[in-house]
Amino acid sequence: MDQPMGNPPPKKSGGALKWILIGCGGIIFLGVAFVGVSVWLVSRAFNTDPAKVEAAAKEIVPFETPAGFKGTFSMSIGFKMAALMAGQSGEGGMIVLMTVPGGKQNEAQMRRQMKENMEKQGKSQEVVEKRKNEKFKVRSQEVEASVDVTSGQGSEERSLQYTLVTENAAGSTVLMMISGPEKKMDHDWVQKFLDTVK
Repeated sequence: MDQPMGNPPPKKSGGALKWILIGCGGIIFLGVAFVGVSVWLVSRAFNTDPAKVEAAAKEIVPFETPAGFKGTFSMSIGFKMAALMAGQSGEGGMIVLMTVPGGKQNEAQMRRQMKENMEKQGKSQEVVEKRKNEKFKVRSQEVEASVDVTSGQGSEERSLQYTLVTENAAGSTVLMMISGPEKKMDHDWVQKFLDTVK
């Protein structure tokens, strides 16, 4: 009779289950790591520190900060955007700067993205009247700005909103939105601010 010599090898139990559990654990670990890294990167892309926001705005285009304005929000995720406000909720005025790769052909996209970001922050106002475009000088170049009259939800106060496109010293396209109370943010105020742009 042929009988095997020695003890028979022990049966393997749970071999496939063990590898399935290790694989699932690895996938969960990678997922948690990905979410953690993504949250860290996004948190670095957004900033609300007034000094850092102002520095980010001046990276987009150098200018002198008007009296009473301070940085409130900036982000850098494929494009750069920074907002400065006067007053707690921007009732004294707002300056928003945004640059996007791709130049002037992306102007409509830039405007839409700026509007969406303002809506997310609760700073969006309804356009109640469109006015004739106005011309300004930025670094001795003439630019045309669209002028809208806006009003907040449930508010009687009207604001002027000037939106213009220019270039910074590096040649990148910059979208600027300057808004504030109709009695304060007139053509002369905007031009004085634009005179400080370098």
